[in-house]
Amino acid sequence: MITFTSSKSRFSLYYLEESEKYLQDLSAKVRQINMLKGEERLERGKVHICSRTLIFEPEKQELPIQKLFYRMITTPIKQTNFISFRIKRIIEIFTQGPPSPYIYQDDVDFEIQIEPLFDNVKVVHDLIEKIQQINQQKKDVESEVEKLDSEKLQKARFNMSFVESVSEKPLIQKEMLVRRIMPLIQTKGIMYITNKIIYFQPFFKITLKPCKKIVIEQIKVMYKRRFELLDIGLEIILKSGKTIYYAFENQERMEEVYKVLIGKVTIEAETSLEKIQYLWQSGQISNFEYLMRLNQAGNRSSSDLTQYPVFPLIIVDYESSELNLNDSATFRDLKKPIGALNEKRLQEFKKRYEEMPPPKFLYGTHYSTPGYVIGYLVRQKPQYMLKLQSGKFDKPDRLFKSIKGDFKNVMNNTTSLKELIPEFFIEDDSFLVNTLNLDLGVRQNQKKVGDVKLPKWAKSAKEYLRLNRLALESDYVSNELHHWIDLIFGYKQKGPHSVEANNVFHYLTYEGTVQLSQMQDPIERQASICQINEFGQCPKQLFKIQHPPKCALRAGQIMYKFVEQIPKQKQEEVPINVDGLMWENLDKKNQFRHKMLQKVHKTNITDLIVLEKKNLLVTIGQDGFLKVIDLKELIVLKSFKVDEFCLSCIVTLKQDEIFAIGSWGSQIHVFNINYGSKVQMVQRFNNSVSSLVYLMKKKILVTGSWDCSLKRFECSENQIKQDSEEIIDDWEAQITHIAATEDESMIAVGDIDGRVITINTNNWTQQQHYEINGEKIVKSLFFRASLLVVGDAQIKMFSNGSQLLDFKIDKNNGLITDIIIDHDKYLIACTKKGYVAVFSMVLESKLGYLFTDFSGQADLIGNQDQQFTKMILRNKTLILTSQNGSLNVLQY
Repeated sequence: MITFTSSKSRFSLYYLEESEKYLQDLSAKVRQINMLKGEERLERGKVHICSRTLIFEPEKQELPIQKLFYRMITTPIKQTNFISFRIKRIIEIFTQGPPSPYIYQDDVDFEIQIEPLFDNVKVVHDLIEKIQQINQQKKDVESEVEKLDSEKLQKARFNMSFVESVSEKPLIQKEMLVRRIMPLIQTKGIMYITNKIIYFQPFFKITLKPCKKIVIEQIKVMYKRRFELLDIGLEIILKSGKTIYYAFENQERMEEVYKVLIGKVTIEAETSLEKIQYLWQSGQISNFEYLMRLNQAGNRSSSDLTQYPVFPLIIVDYESSELNLNDSATFRDLKKPIGALNEKRLQEFKKRYEEMPPPKFLYGTHYSTPGYVIGYLVRQKPQYMLKLQSGKFDKPDRLFKSIKGDFKNVMNNTTSLKELIPEFFIEDDSFLVNTLNLDLGVRQNQKKVGDVKLPKWAKSAKEYLRLNRLALESDYVSNELHHWIDLIFGYKQKGPHSVEANNVFHYLTYEGTVQLSQMQDPIERQASICQINEFGQCPKQLFKIQHPPKCALRAGQIMYKFVEQIPKQKQEEVPINVDGLMWENLDKKNQFRHKMLQKVHKTNITDLIVLEKKNLLVTIGQDGFLKVIDLKELIVLKSFKVDEFCLSCIVTLKQDEIFAIGSWGSQIHVFNINYGSKVQMVQRFNNSVSSLVYLMKKKILVTGSWDCSLKRFECSENQIKQDSEEIIDDWEAQITHIAATEDESMIAVGDIDGRVITINTNNWTQQQHYEINGEKIVKSLFFRASLLVVGDAQIKMFSNGSQLLDFKIDKNNGLITDIIIDHDKYLIACTKKGYVAVFSMVLESKLGYLFTDFSGQADLIGNQDQQFTKMILRNKTLILTSQNGSLNVLQY
């Protein structure tokens, strides 16, 4: 845990200007002479030297803290036995009573005399004089001032007397310069880590506590964070719920600290999104908790107002006296972003969008900005607004003062598109009720701003929060929330899908559009940070495909293994083999039962089909045979010799009965499996038939061949009309695979040169072109509105011409031979060498593997029974065929 010592200090870093740097403090006597009135006052206290101001904190608690801007100094800074200058503005901050706007004393003429009590007066004078010169020259003040202090900071050392026990051993030998991050403020200091405690020693004694301590055993979870557009942040959440956020000098230092802490004790890792998603879908966690987890995974933190957690605006009924959560009219359309809820306003945005040069955006403002968060929290955290607004509250008529009024503004104003924050769904009502008795001003209608005005259906602030939470957890929202997740965290966040969804924001708000690490100019760098802070930022994109709805799980659905906790903190891919777990329902530990049916064919099994009604498997092979296998008993029931040549592909013409089979003998065989006889043989090719697709509704068989022809044949009464042959296209290379959409409106044709072209089957015209350079197309597969293209070593997903996903297989694991998709979320790929990879399409990440991973052992030769060619997943059974004619059957 972190321990704090109470302090009588009234000073706060919130008194600094935005981006202002704190340098040092000193004890001093300060004499103030009012040159206009001839009055003077002498007080003891602390002088805080900052990059834009001198801040004087008198010892007497009843006296205000005073801010003196360097740019308001009207005379040279002199030095005798004290430092003196004259100034024309003094800002007073009263700390007795509730936080209040600062008092500006303008057009004054004060002489300020600072007499350091313990510091060398010349050293202090020279520092203040240099900072004033920098401010007067109007350069990049913060960067220039930081140079003055850099040598001092580099020489700073951790005070070893803070270490609690001699038995503690350092986990990292070197001290580290870090910043502790809190909303709108940063504290520089030194981090020192032992095997028991994380020590943070601030450079400046802003409070009486000289060192902050975190007991490592009290850490619950850690998150790597992107701070100021750089991957340098680390957020630590304690078991007590307290959050501490640090930013490091660079990513390497952050990774080093993360690694040693993960390696020290069993710390809960960033829980797998796969698990969290499963828990949400199955109703084991609430909508609120799921959204909080998504925010955490999306780099959102309450310690960083530029990336504060974002929640959806839910309710649109603010007229009724009672809230009806069973009426869909009560709720906002979660399929649309805020900016698209008002159609008239949306058309204005679209008109501007069409006239705009690239990079285009619909909305110039964002749904989550520091200003929005500060506006919501002004009653709870007034210091945020006072800092951001230079010691003032916003104008009374612009403050957050009415739930209904704020909603109307969001629905109609082109500059207000804000979503909500988590505080709208928890019990603490202090952001709605003016419990601090803040003086927030008087509106133009002469009404004083106090508590937030509530809807008619809420009798109190707590009642409003309770009903808002009930709305969030309602059936309507539960059934629609995945659409909003698609907009904020998912595949509609950016790219072509964001355009279709009217969800395009300023390009600077998206992760990765600005590379601060490559900016050499400090002014440009600081300007980019300020711009991002003003615009707001989109969360990290978590999902590349459609998010599944809640309650979408069905009995028997499988979940792939994830790592909830990292024993001894080895954060690495966990091998999943047939002796262990591959999939699990979280509450069960069902293991795969691995069975082998050897030498079903004499050699390579080239394709397979399941007979849906009979639980039978049909395989064809390079030996020219067709085999029928009982999946329950795992025995070969029938064996038919179809051709002397290799059989290459098979499709169903009549369910469970008649099939079209391609052959290396340049033929198509129509085969009746019930009678074990050939119905027809089609010889219309000059080389091997490589792929077949049957469009059942259109009664059309599409064929691809190594003779570079793409043809179509009409079919009737389960036969191919040979005289109906039409060439769709003459291909430039040998065709390797053809796939069709479920509605048969489109086919995808891949070839040996790595090219895939989609063709509209209504007019047989080419649509989109895709390519995997240098690789043969092994397979293509339509998935929802996207296309998966499989090469020898990589798998890519495209949508509307844009790439969504990209998975790669290590070359040592062999060439990809087949892929399948399970439950719209998981992609399984097998290779010729005997490796099976499991990927999450939702997270675009690898989850694990089956059998052997050859990536670190290139010379290892795989088991011949497990050199895979094809696979299929049916009824809790994963079937993999091999090059030596064997079947691997994994049942769970």
